[in-house]
Amino acid sequence: MELFSSLSKCFEDKLGGGCGWSDLNPIITELLQNMILLGFFIATLMIFYAGYILVTKQGSADARTQVRKIFIGIVIGMILLVGAYYIVEFMLDSLGVSEEFRRDTII
Repeated sequence: MELFSSLSKCFEDKLGGGCGWSDLNPIITELLQNMILLGFFIATLMIFYAGYILVTKQGSADARTQVRKIFIGIVIGMILLVGAYYIVEFMLDSLGVSEEFRRDTII
């Protein structure tokens, strides 16, 4: 699996002049998509880490407090991650950016 297939396609064509402005949208879209996937992956790892803490400390009061803080951080992070995407979508709609430039949507 290639993380940035549009970036590699852009640099394969060295004789054709390389990347241009028309290649910028797919590159940014892939970058944002990979960042969102990375955010969800990190959140999943943090959930496993919180469970590990809870199990190893046998459900003590300190462990529950630490796990509660981790889960609050996960929820806030996911809200910010998804919220940032929809804020950008709202701004693009407000500015009247056409669907031609937004054809490779993330979600």
